[in-house]
Amino acid sequence: MRNKGLITTLTIIIAVICGYHLFLTYISNGVQDKAVVYATTGGKLNELKRQHYLDSVWRAPVFGPLTYRQVRESQLGEGLDLKGGMHVTLEVSPVEIVRAMSGNSKDPAFNTALAQAQEAQKVNSSTPFTTLFGQDYQRLAPSKPLATIFANTTNKSRGIDINSSNEKVIAAINKEVEEAIDRSFNILRTRVDKFGVNQPSIQRVKGTGRLQIELPGVDNPDRVRKLLQGQAKLEFWEVWAQQEVGPYLVAARPNVGC
Repeated sequence: MRNKGLITTLTIIIAVICGYHLFLTYISNGVQDKAVVYATTGGKLNELKRQHYLDSVWRAPVFGPLTYRQVRESQLGEGLDLKGGMHVTLEVSPVEIVRAMSGNSKDPAFNTALAQAQEAQKVNSSTPFTTLFGQDYQRLAPSKPLATIFANTTNKSRGIDINSSNEKVIAAINKEVEEAIDRSFNILRTRVDKFGVNQPSIQRVKGTGRLQIELPGVDNPDRVRKLLQGQAKLEFWEVWAQQEVGPYLVAARPNVGC
């Protein structure tokens, strides 16, 4: 009897939790239905207008103190199989990372090794790109150390100098590539979380620079594509100090009482 009571209690708790999330799903669907009504004119849906409506209520309360964003995050996740959505595979290019570390070297053996390693990884994706690159370069230029290409001011902080062995250079390159992939992973996770997709999945394919992303319920693939592919830009603007423009503003102010 004691076990029966425990099972009954757990069943009630689970039912309440499921009912709560199911109700939030109902609320979320209601908001989306309102967006469709708002954006439909003459039987034609304006997708931009619908998205604008959803963006406008993103931080607005839609059920008590809960905002639309909180409701979306707590609704039942139906996954790609039930609700559809997007499955995206992105890849961080190690070629550009290695080329940047070399200072865009024009060395023929270096560039040939990059190209051959890139082609080889298409066939042997389980082998890290840096390993393939190191093997190809060693074969093409056995008497020319990689340090002659990578020993520069930028790489000094990475432990590379003119006396570094090929193994040490490859290890430093591999570390930089791995860190770049991790940074990309974190950036994409932040972007997806801000987009408000319910129960997204972001996974890194081990041994490669690929990131697999599943976004259930996405109905605006163009917007998501721009979100994932967008590049952050840091801009600097030259501005005037207050003491520099102050005299001109005073001179331009009309005299009162004249």
